[in-house]
Amino acid sequence: MRMVALLITMALAAWAAPVAAQDYPSKPIRIIAPFGPGTATDTVARVIASELSRRTGQSVVVENKPGAEGQIGAQMAAAAPPDGYTIFVTTQTTQAINQHVYKALPYDPVKGFAPISGLSSGAQIVMVRNELPVKSITDLVALARAQPGKLTFGSGNGSARGAAELFKIMAKVDLLGVPYKAQPQVIADLLGGRIDVTFSDFTTGLPPVRDGRARGLAVTSPQRYPGLEQFPTVAEGGLPGYESRPWNAAYAPAGTPRPIIDKLNQLIREAVASEAYRGLMRTTLGVPFPGSPEELAAFQESETRKWGEVVRIAGMREP
Repeated sequence: MRMVALLITMALAAWAAPVAAQDYPSKPIRIIAPFGPGTATDTVARVIASELSRRTGQSVVVENKPGAEGQIGAQMAAAAPPDGYTIFVTTQTTQAINQHVYKALPYDPVKGFAPISGLSSGAQIVMVRNELPVKSITDLVALARAQPGKLTFGSGNGSARGAAELFKIMAKVDLLGVPYKAQPQVIADLLGGRIDVTFSDFTTGLPPVRDGRARGLAVTSPQRYPGLEQFPTVAEGGLPGYESRPWNAAYAPAGTPRPIIDKLNQLIREAVASEAYRGLMRTTLGVPFPGSPEELAAFQESETRKWGEVVRIAGMREP
C-alpha cells in the first residue's frame, strides 16, 4: 500500500508540474535586484520587468534590495517560494565573487538558485577625477607607484572592486579601496574629488565621462569596445591579458519546477530580443547573452573559478 501511495504521489507530481507551467503566470511577479536604483542591474531589471509584463499580462514589479554587496537581495531571493513568482536579476558579485570574499554567506550562490538565462555582458571604464594628473593607464600606474597607498579607488559592488583588485595585482601597485553601497555613490564622490579612480559599469560611468565631468582612461575589455574605440584597453596601457567583463543574469529560487524555469527562459529570451531591450543595450553599450539554464550554470562556474583566484591573490577575503 505504501508503494502504491508513493507511485500515485509521484504520478500526480509529474502531472501537476506541466499543468502549473501551462497556467503560469496567474498572478503578479516580482524581480529582486540586489543593487539600488540607477545601477546597471536595476536598469536591466526594469526593462525585463516591462517586457515580461507586456507578454504575460501580469504585473511585474522590481524590488531593489541593496546592501552588503548584494547579500541582502540574494538572501531574500534564495528564501522566496520556488513557484516562479520571484526572479533574481543579479551579477557576478553575488553569484561568483562574494563566496570567495566572505567566510559565511547568508545564501548559497549555486545550491540556492535555479539558473534561468543570461541577460547581458559588457565592460567597465577606468575613470579618474579631472584634477588627477593622469591621462592614460601608463600615467596612472606611474603615479600609483610613485605614491604607494595614496591613491583611492571607490567600488559600489564586487564587480568594480574585483576589477580594481585585478588591476592592482597586474600593475603591482597599491591603491586604497573605499567601499560604497552602490556605484552611483562612487561616481558622485569621484566628481566631488573625494576619491581618485573607479572601475565603473558603463551605465553609471559613461555619462560624466562623455560630458567632461570625469576623465576616462581605458576600457576593461580585451579589445577596444564597439562604440568606445577612442578609449584604449587596459591591456594596451601596459597590462597584457587584463580583462574584466561584468554581466547580468536571471535566476529563480532553487526548487522551482523545471517546466516553469523553461517557461521563464522562453519569456526572458523574448524580452532580451525586444526592441526595448536592444535600445537599452545601445544606450549602455551592453551585449545581450541569452542562453539555456545549463549554459548559464556553466558560465557561472567558470566565472567563480576566475574571480576566486583574483580574490585569493589580492587578499580580498573578509575576516
